[in-house]
Amino acid sequence: MVLSRFSRDRKLLEDEGVYIGGWSLKNLFAPSYKDGKPNSGEDRAENNALAVRDWTDEEEKALVRKLDMRVLLPCFIIYVLAYMDRSNLGNINVMQSGLPSNIQNRLSLQGSEFNWAVSAPYFMVTVMLFPSNILLKKYGAKVFLPILMVLWGIVVMSISATKNAAGLISSRFFLGVPESVPCCILYFSFWYKPSERAFRMGIFDSANALASAISGFLAIAIGQLDGKGGLDGWQWLLLIEGLIPIVCAIPIYFALLTFPETTAGLSEREKYIAINRFGRGSTRSTDATWDRAAFVRIMTRPSTYIFFVSFTCLCTVAVGLANFLPTILSTFLKFSSTQSNLYTAVTNLVALPLFWVVGWHSDWTRERMWHYLIPALLSIPGFAVWTYVANNPGVRDNGISTVSLYGMAFLAQMVRIGQPVILSYRSSTLYGSVEQSTGGAAVVASLSIASILGPQMYPKTDAPRYIAGFTATCVLLGICIVSYALLPVALMFEAQQRKKKTGHALPLQAMRDSENSQVSAATLARFHEMNVAEGRGTAEKTVAMEEGQSVHVEEAGRKDQANQ
Repeated sequence: MVLSRFSRDRKLLEDEGVYIGGWSLKNLFAPSYKDGKPNSGEDRAENNALAVRDWTDEEEKALVRKLDMRVLLPCFIIYVLAYMDRSNLGNINVMQSGLPSNIQNRLSLQGSEFNWAVSAPYFMVTVMLFPSNILLKKYGAKVFLPILMVLWGIVVMSISATKNAAGLISSRFFLGVPESVPCCILYFSFWYKPSERAFRMGIFDSANALASAISGFLAIAIGQLDGKGGLDGWQWLLLIEGLIPIVCAIPIYFALLTFPETTAGLSEREKYIAINRFGRGSTRSTDATWDRAAFVRIMTRPSTYIFFVSFTCLCTVAVGLANFLPTILSTFLKFSSTQSNLYTAVTNLVALPLFWVVGWHSDWTRERMWHYLIPALLSIPGFAVWTYVANNPGVRDNGISTVSLYGMAFLAQMVRIGQPVILSYRSSTLYGSVEQSTGGAAVVASLSIASILGPQMYPKTDAPRYIAGFTATCVLLGICIVSYALLPVALMFEAQQRKKKTGHALPLQAMRDSENSQVSAATLARFHEMNVAEGRGTAEKTVAMEEGQSVHVEEAGRKDQANQ
């Protein structure tokens, strides 16, 4: 009874353009269709208020393929380079292990100083998340992202000159200023429909795994330069990895597009399709860049904090694993430094296609709940076995081999696979540029904060068994799973409250932005028609609008029309 009422109410809200989601297993393996077209809740929300399409499916598919080359591929390359430069300390830590040229010995690092050096960039990454979204919206990715590449490349190269712990931590701290590339998630929302984003974000996020693998192989190769030119191996690694983004910034500038409304990289027909294939509430360059009421609205929604808690728990585990798997393999499983970097690279390469497959399948089925929960559930046995063995070291002498324990690392890597799905879900429940900037920054802040917490889970003092770290991962994954399952309830509550308050399930700012967009005349007329129609029936009742003014809902419709 309760579930049937939830399904009925959800459909009504999704027909107005508000995506809710749910727990049904119906679309876990295959999408649902109506009249030969996908008919999920996300499709109903995505296509709401669209006028008649005057382009073919083939034209739209050709456009998306072009976007993949001009939007997705450059961002993927940027994130590979950014993550490689940000997370390379995990590989550096085991280079020349036990020798004077090892970074911990060379810089005389004590206690948890190395762990804080790993965490340091994420303080400024967190601070810069919202400003970076505003700057990207103002200047466009084509200019903003290549500038970031040059800046962080310079900082990474300068880290090679550090002489002590203070220099390492402070230089890593300032690396976080230009490493605010998660703003690419906002950039995607200008170009890709919600049903296209999980696959693209899967490819984008798989840059983490590829960067970790590349950095591992580079550490093995560049380690051979130890002592050459009076530099240690880790210094050579920083110099080479810092130079790469500086060189790549030039071709990236020419590859990237600006916005659908202003780009010179598409034909007029392609621009027309790119602009008009989105419904109401979509992200557009014509939207307001900043709105205080929208900021307050996002930060007072329960769903904002549920997304935050779930993603923070997941990412804390994932970041800790990404940065310290080479150390875990070296100390807990007793592999050599070369083997630890190599075996870590292997687990990352195996995980790489899973990002793509899970993201693609989530987009194909339009299912955003179980594609996140199942990978998180699958990762628990890997950490649970490590926890058991750490607490009972004698079992390694009674049948649990080192190879078996290494195999658990492949299960543990599943914790990273669901990340694109939650980012796509969050993006689909934000409406307009202001909400995408604020809400997107809030959920990505989870990753930044997790990147501060994650490295602290495996301090040197807990080596080689890391009992506290392994136990904490299991607890965090439990919180992650339970909190994420509550999201449809929170999203339903928020939409119903907006409907009760204003007569509209969509935020009013998103509706006004839709009527200022550069869409076709037919689509613009359809947007206005629905904006007014949804408020009809409540016109005689004065409601408190979200901006704090008391006006009639139908008067809000007239105001929108006047602003066109």
